Amino acid sequence: MRRLRVNKLVAALAAALVSASWAGPALAHEHRTVGSVRMTVGWVDEPTYAGLKNAVQLLLADASKKPITGASDTLKVQVIFGGQRTAPLELEESARRPGEYEAAIIPTRPGTYTFRFVGTINGQPIDQAFTSSETTFDPVVAPSTIEFPVKDPSVAEVAELAARVAARTQAANAAAAAGVTRATAVGIAGVVVGLIGIIVGVTARRRAAA
Repeated sequence: MRRLRVNKLVAALAAALVSASWAGPALAHEHRTVGSVRMTVGWVDEPTYAGLKNAVQLLLADASKKPITGASDTLKVQVIFGGQRTAPLELEESARRPGEYEAAIIPTRPGTYTFRFVGTINGQPIDQAFTSSETTFDPVVAPSTIEFPVKDPSVAEVAELAARVAARTQAANAAAAAGVTRATAVGIAGVVVGLIGIIVGVTARRRAAA
């Protein structure tokens, strides 16, 4: 009888550990039940910094919290930022635990991101969007918040600076080209006026000679 109680206690502890291992890394994730599927969504690495490699993380389980495997063949994720969105990304099953899936991505701008999952899970249609916020999973932040001793410009800031310099250079070139065009036009006009003057002078002399 005592051995039976011990065995039941061990089984209960094992079940609790499995449940904890499924939900443990999802402290800053969003949890949602869709039909018979429990979805937990967030970033693999949190806090999430712009310009650093990360991944969309999805944990799947059924109503009894049993991990769902094999969904990588029928489900994809699209990452959305503002008005931009990726092509559907493949979800790879993680080797860390059953029911965990990842889609690698490097978020290049700080801000709010949305993960939209489309496809099927165990035959159940899925079209669910999860958006980062203070109550779901982390928005992306600038890496300068943890840089030391010098806060270097991010890749995004360098790209924006290069774009501004290119725009100014293009404007300067256009202005210079416009100046050359105006000077050329003035020169041509001067030549035309000169030719007209010569023609008028020759005509006047012919009339005087006549």
